[in-house]
Amino acid sequence: MSGALVNPAIAQLGAHPFPRVAALLEGIEPPPGDTIDLTIGEPRVAPPDWLASRLAEHGSTLGSYPRNEGTAAFREAAAGWLERRFRLDPPIAPEAVMPSSGAREVLFQLGLLAAGPGLALMPTPHYAPYRAAARLTGLEAVYLPSAEEHGFLPDLDEVDRLGPETALFTVCSPTNPEGAVADPEYLARAVGLARRHGFILAVDECYSEIYRGRAPYGVLRVCAERAEPGADPYAQVLAVNSLSKRSSAPGLRVGFAAGDRRLVKSLIDLRAYAAGTVGCPNLAAAADLLGDESHVDRIRAFYRELFDAADTILGDLPGYRSPEAGMFLWLRVDDDEAAALECWESAGLRVVPGSYLGPEAHDGTAPAAGYVRVAMVHDLATTRLALERLAPILMKRGVAA
Repeated sequence: MSGALVNPAIAQLGAHPFPRVAALLEGIEPPPGDTIDLTIGEPRVAPPDWLASRLAEHGSTLGSYPRNEGTAAFREAAAGWLERRFRLDPPIAPEAVMPSSGAREVLFQLGLLAAGPGLALMPTPHYAPYRAAARLTGLEAVYLPSAEEHGFLPDLDEVDRLGPETALFTVCSPTNPEGAVADPEYLARAVGLARRHGFILAVDECYSEIYRGRAPYGVLRVCAERAEPGADPYAQVLAVNSLSKRSSAPGLRVGFAAGDRRLVKSLIDLRAYAAGTVGCPNLAAAADLLGDESHVDRIRAFYRELFDAADTILGDLPGYRSPEAGMFLWLRVDDDEAAALECWESAGLRVVPGSYLGPEAHDGTAPAAGYVRVAMVHDLATTRLALERLAPILMKRGVAA
């Protein structure tokens, strides 16, 4: 016996970004006055005011165990929303959709789903469960740089080169933290590579509804537009989404995966052993949310107003870039840790150094170093105050593209 009590791979995941920020700022006093936390992308805009009452209305279903595949009503609502939102023709069947306890559950279980051993390709920086999905399930994590010269997305030439050894490729669009959007050509090539080399393509689309201009394309739309007669248009592809950002309901803990029926069926089978199911009241309320776009329009307008303020206050400063989508600013600075320290010490602002959001890429570069992430989630008055405090720091430390 090895004598190890705990799987050592857990420790090898590295510290989560937020404890690292706390350790960086420990013992440093901010200036007098209110401090503003800009680290966590937790929506502060309210969900629809009817959500709580809908949950209560469905409370009688608490007496039943939820099914692994979720309720028929939720799967139909999610399939219908995907068809309307992404103009899917052919439409996706409800059987090709499954609920999850937020997106994180599925994004981790992809590592259990993929046929290893093999490589798990992912961008860096990234959402931490991507690498946990690889390191804790026997896949080898390969971090592809999401640098500005590639539109803050992994270089698909590199994906093609590594494709024969790859079991899973996870990509995010709109991206977190950069707020970039993959265009249809990028997504179509990624789908083609998955099918040529035989790996799973998972696209994290959790920020798909928080956009400023044109609605982002989705990978399922790309698949539907290129469907071949007699073949599953969504083969080897999963889109992962959530109601946390779209409906400002992170506490509801409802996400979903949709795409390849075989992959969805395998995820459902896995949930019988390795995950908790989503409560029936939550699924019923989530189905109601997916049937209503008026609250999504309101939430989207809230974020647009915040980013318009950022354009006005920071737009002429070095290091500023206006994102296409999402809820973060990704600001280029001379030293990300030093900038985060100065934000706290001189302005009472907590931001995340970019280097805390992903390890070095496999080619030795560090694309997240030299940036800070700023969560744009507070009300307009608080956000304007934060941006005004941030402006002189960006003037001093910002690096022009």
